[in-house]
Parts: sequence; structure tokens; C-alpha cells
Amino acid sequence: MFVYVTGRSDALTPGGKVALVLSTWRLYGVIRLRLRGQPLPAVVESLRTPVPNPRRPVRPVRLGRMVHRSLTIGPLRTRCLFTSLVLFRLLRQQGEQPEFVVGLPARPEDKDAHAWIEIEGVDVGPPPGRSGHQEIARYG
Repeated sequence: MFVYVTGRSDALTPGGKVALVLSTWRLYGVIRLRLRGQPLPAVVESLRTPVPNPRRPVRPVRLGRMVHRSLTIGPLRTRCLFTSLVLFRLLRQQGEQPEFVVGLPARPEDKDAHAWIEIEGVDVGPPPGRSGHQEIARYG
């Protein structure tokens, strides 16, 4: 459970931030393992399962930045696929209805795709979000 500072509804205490980082890394490990044995649509479906969550929600865009920062330590940069799936799960735990989106640049020059999360058609990250990519797949 994350601990909140009074004042802003989604301001985390230092302990709450540590809990979020640990939860983010735990989910990252779980997702990496699942993707080794299951296709992407099955992994997304497994992350949709509701989980009771007593904590107050963090705004989706802010949570996206927090997840991105948590998975960017030193020279380590996780792929947008994993970061987006972690954010997808955390948003589901908050009761949101996120959609996992995969896209290609408007003028693709290689095979690299990009992933991001949207809620009701609004890009919530993780950074850099859609950043000019054209949707090729959407999972809700």
C-alpha cells in the first residue's frame, strides 16, 4: 500500500514512493516472464484482472511519469513495451480503464514499434507517449 502526504490527493510520502518503485519492479519481472511464454494479447488480458486496491489513485499521467522514472535507473532503459504494460496494470489496480496501444512511426523506416497507454483516447504515457506514432493494435 502506498502512503500519501496530506494536501495533494496523489502526493506520495517517501515511503510511498519506495513502495511504488518496488511494486513497479515486481510487476516488470512478472511481465517479462509472462511474455516469454505467452503472446502479447494473453499477457494484456492477464493484467486486466481486477485487484482490490484500498489506496487513493495517482493521476494517470503522473503515474506514467513515475513508472517511467522507476524503470530508468542509471544507464538502464526498459523497453516501452514493458513500461507500458506495468503502467497498464497499475492503472487497472486504481480502477481506471486503460488501453494498451502499439504503433509505428508515421513513416516507418525499420521494424521498431512503440507502445503507450490511453484512457478514453487520451495519451497518459509513459513518456514519450504516442509521440507521432500511428496505431496498429489496441488492447483494452
